[in-house]
Amino acid sequence: MKTKILAILALAGSIVSCSDYLERPPYDKVENSPEFYNSENNVRSTVNGWYDIYFTGYETGWTRSDFFDGTDRANWCDDLAQESATYFTTVAPSTSTNWSFANVRRINLLFEGVTASTLPEEVKNHWLGIARFFRGMEYARLVRMFGDVPYYDHVVLNTDVKDLYKPRDSREYVMDKVAEDFEFASKFVRQSDGTKGLTVNRDVVNAFISRVMLFEGTWQKYVEKNDEYAAKYLQIAKTAAETVMSSGYTISDNYKALTNSISLAGNPEIILYREYEEGVITHAEMSWQSEQTLGNAPSKDLIDSYLTTNGLPIAQAGNDQYKGDKTFKDEMTNRDPRLSYNIVDSLCLNGVTGAVYGISGYMGNRFVNTDLMNTPGGQSSTNITDAPIMKLNEVMLNYLEAAAELAQLGKYTLTQTDLDNTINAIRDRADVKMPHVTLKGDQFEVEGVVVDDPNRDKGYAEVPGDYAVPSIIWEIRRERRIELVYEGIRFDDIRRWGKLHYADMVLNKKLNLGSWLDKEAYIEEFNKTAPAGKELTLEKLEAIYLDRAGNAGYIKPIPSDLNVRTYADKDYLYPIPTGQISLYKSKSEQLGDPSIKLEQNPGW
Repeated sequence: MKTKILAILALAGSIVSCSDYLERPPYDKVENSPEFYNSENNVRSTVNGWYDIYFTGYETGWTRSDFFDGTDRANWCDDLAQESATYFTTVAPSTSTNWSFANVRRINLLFEGVTASTLPEEVKNHWLGIARFFRGMEYARLVRMFGDVPYYDHVVLNTDVKDLYKPRDSREYVMDKVAEDFEFASKFVRQSDGTKGLTVNRDVVNAFISRVMLFEGTWQKYVEKNDEYAAKYLQIAKTAAETVMSSGYTISDNYKALTNSISLAGNPEIILYREYEEGVITHAEMSWQSEQTLGNAPSKDLIDSYLTTNGLPIAQAGNDQYKGDKTFKDEMTNRDPRLSYNIVDSLCLNGVTGAVYGISGYMGNRFVNTDLMNTPGGQSSTNITDAPIMKLNEVMLNYLEAAAELAQLGKYTLTQTDLDNTINAIRDRADVKMPHVTLKGDQFEVEGVVVDDPNRDKGYAEVPGDYAVPSIIWEIRRERRIELVYEGIRFDDIRRWGKLHYADMVLNKKLNLGSWLDKEAYIEEFNKTAPAGKELTLEKLEAIYLDRAGNAGYIKPIPSDLNVRTYADKDYLYPIPTGQISLYKSKSEQLGDPSIKLEQNPGW
């Protein structure tokens, strides 16, 4: 059955190719006869072709996904120390496949086709809901990247110049339209349709609503400074998440199995996943962490964010569980178990562990299934582990953050029940078992001790208008970072919080740091068990740079501060392709119509 499903999806993907991008709405290129949409099977096969666009999972073959590293969204955050910094976009490109309304047009074609079809009312409403869900997803993507964008809720003809070259609609207008689409989808998409976990149903819709509207709600609060819209979208996110949380999903017992399982079928935490099968569809996500040098590896900033097993920050006064970081063993002792599920249990150093090492000394392994090591399913680009697309843990954290932000706005009162149903339920996972948090005024309390992180973000003096993060919000963001690490979410998180400077390697010193390394002490310990002729020397560690003179210090992946990544305010939005701006200008001059204008985002 697994192979059959995958084969069907692969065929459907060939019907609507994700490579068919144009820079403005294309001419008709897909089935568009009225009779085509009178068949539910035809509609279903068309929609199935969109799954590869919106639910990429671990991608296919050697193509990199947003999980761990290798893409902008994965790399441009504070979770990864880098051998060579990947920079934010520096110059507006002339063209970009991201600025495309081809998918909007495909969706609108299906929407109009289904609307005019003879399908029974329930069937019609379901597929209209599916179409509106994907339209909402596509516009949420466009807005997330570019801000204001032209909005189309109908098929645009190639002769309709006014529509083809319309100006950008405001972000708020577009997101209100997205909210309308989501509301319809949440009401009419079937609760069950096809194989659970592999097809879009009402739970999938609501789960993504919680993600999209949490992004927009916090963006409005922290970037746009619009509390009215913030409260509106946060409430939508909270309601959608609450609906999913009451739908029968539960937190699974095995944290790491969420990202390294051969099969996610039947996992009680999984809402949507992408299925892989040897000889049919495979990927390379495991191989990137088990067979390759990690030029992008866990950062010191990430490692330090993990609590000790008593539920307290490592730097909190009186926290004697933290043993310091001058040896790897000390650093890992008494830490949140999720840390050991994310990194290898020893230092992996250049010059010591061969071709497989982490540039920071820490080696990520969240996606590694040791049972598949040295088998085709775990090697090269033929990995067969299933990819989680949407999980209950994220939905719970979406709910909690939305509720807490609404409380900050005076629109909700956070309760202990909110904590018990979300963060405490997650911490109850059988292989995690971290202490519960309780409300203590405007802070969390753990086993009678108020959580008070001295490293909490108090606002960066170097960043004009930056804000101090309240203690409760700080701890909720920490839990989100730890629970969802390397799932391609962190970059969007720090953007929507107005904290993109966390990804700045000058402002955030721990981003360009790795583990502490005393080279001489490490060599002495290593050589106690080294085979004859395999002893380690200082010369073999010459390629490892430290943050200070001598042979002991924190590993510094990028030695020169001249080569690190910095950010600018303009980086919160992507640039509009200059070719599109020129195209609008040319059309304006040709028609003598000054209203035809496409303006660049600020700073570009």
